[in-house]
Amino acid sequence: MKIKLFFIFFLTLTQISCDSNLTQKKSVYLKKIQIPDSLKGKDLEGNEILLGEINIDQLKEFTKHWPSDYNPNSDILAKIKPLIKKIGIVLIMGTWCEDSEREIPGFIKILESINYDIKKMRIIAVDENKITPKFIEKNFGLINIPTIIFYDNENEINRIVEFPIKSIEEDILDILSGKTYTHAYYK
Repeated sequence: MKIKLFFIFFLTLTQISCDSNLTQKKSVYLKKIQIPDSLKGKDLEGNEILLGEINIDQLKEFTKHWPSDYNPNSDILAKIKPLIKKIGIVLIMGTWCEDSEREIPGFIKILESINYDIKKMRIIAVDENKITPKFIEKNFGLINIPTIIFYDNENEINRIVEFPIKSIEEDILDILSGKTYTHAYYK
């Protein structure tokens, strides 16, 4: 009988401890990411936008209302995963831009699904004239946004401009596997 009581007491303590840890973990996830005022600007209609080089957490916080229901093709993701490990990415987008709102959540979901170190991706938020206060976008030859540029050892491999030709993951696979790929605005 004493063993049973001790066992019940032990299980209760374990459950309380686990619940406490779960509550602590939940509160960490609920913590709001602070976006410095230096990264905030206004669009032509006076709405708040992000401007300059931002990180993934800032982007996710600012765009948390964007739809994220994109379901990438898992067979294609399996082919992308080994090809993208050493690839650098520059994402140039606008938090005011409908095309960015349509394409970027799916792109981020793809990268997260294949465990790409998304924190090493460079994210540049531009205004409606496709510029930033410090002009960090000027060396990227922007045509339209979003623009996703893939690099191998600082050499541009290719880019997706405004929208994919097939699907985001199919375009990424074509680019990284060396297939002939031309974005929608290629001349």
